[in-house]
Amino acid sequence: MAKPLDPKAIEAERKTSSRAERREQKRRQMQDEISYNQRGNGVIIIPPQKRRELAEEPPKLRVAAYCRVSTQEEKQVGSFDMQIHHFAKRIEANPQWELVEIYQDEGISATTVEKRLGFQKMIADAVDGKIDLILTKSISRFGRNIVDILDNLRTLSALNPPVSVEFETEGITYTGDGRNNLLISLLAALAEMESQQKSEAIKAGIRWRMAEGIYKFSVQNTLGFYRDHFGRLVIEPTEARIVEYIYESCLEGATPAEIAAALTEQGIKSPMGNDLWSAGTVRSILRNEKYCGDALMQKTYTKDFRTHKSVKNTDLNMYFKENHHTAIIKKEDWIKVQKLLSERHSTAERATLRRLSNHFVAYRVKDGLFKGYLIIDSRWSFMERQEFMKIVDEAQNTMK
Repeated sequence: MAKPLDPKAIEAERKTSSRAERREQKRRQMQDEISYNQRGNGVIIIPPQKRRELAEEPPKLRVAAYCRVSTQEEKQVGSFDMQIHHFAKRIEANPQWELVEIYQDEGISATTVEKRLGFQKMIADAVDGKIDLILTKSISRFGRNIVDILDNLRTLSALNPPVSVEFETEGITYTGDGRNNLLISLLAALAEMESQQKSEAIKAGIRWRMAEGIYKFSVQNTLGFYRDHFGRLVIEPTEARIVEYIYESCLEGATPAEIAAALTEQGIKSPMGNDLWSAGTVRSILRNEKYCGDALMQKTYTKDFRTHKSVKNTDLNMYFKENHHTAIIKKEDWIKVQKLLSERHSTAERATLRRLSNHFVAYRVKDGLFKGYLIIDSRWSFMERQEFMKIVDEAQNTMK
């Protein structure tokens, strides 16, 4: 058994030895050990063995580029070609990059991505893991709708691994780490606002030209007319003969449905290039004032600059210019056709109302909160309900 300790002596020693003295004692002890080791009795350092195999080269970055111009005008063609050439040259000059594809959309509006097939293909390839980095000229080239821009950037950043997007003009690379989110959101909002302002300016210029009678309306998918390289409206003789056939048949008593059936049977292509003609297509040709040389402009207009969807104009001014261009159909023949169409429509409508008046039975509420209201059959279709309301209006007008 070891010799018993003297607790009194230990406690007395603890009280007399200060903390500072203990630190100094420990420091002297460490210095003595270092001096001892430096005299050759220390630690032997063994360096790591060098690996003989060569380090593997990092894989090349798969890089794509996106190029777009918004119109197919000749002045934009040079810009589009230069974008493609610039990005192809830049990617090929970097030994660490590998060109995937230069995705292109020429003459397509950027306010939505629905019609930008090149853009959609690029996003699909990125999702499939074929792209590491996308180069584009600016945020306005990537898109001018803030929702679409941010949604597509989030889609790319959520991939594993994420796909980065470099906006060359702004000098920003979006990697999805959150550093540039606010800046890109602000720039995307400015791009959308710029698109809206440009749209309003373009529409104002169009309406001014309409008011002055110098607006060059589109004749795309219009039989008998085309514009030459000077922008002049020119008659296409072969298609003009089809228009003359339609008007002559109508004047001889044929209905639009009968004319459409005859054209289909003869193998004549429709304005859209279809084999089958519809009565609606024939009727629109017969109603089109451009065939007698007049021009009624702004029959439709674009209500929302984001969707570019045309709607029937019931809110804005229309602009009419008589003898605007060379006619295919004589004015007097065109007027006769309009009268025939109106008379046939009126006769058909009266016949329909007479038929429906014998078909419909409705009951009127005689008392209570809904006194005077008509109870209609829930099995009626929408068209039947519309026709019933015409009958009611006709009856009320007769009683007045």
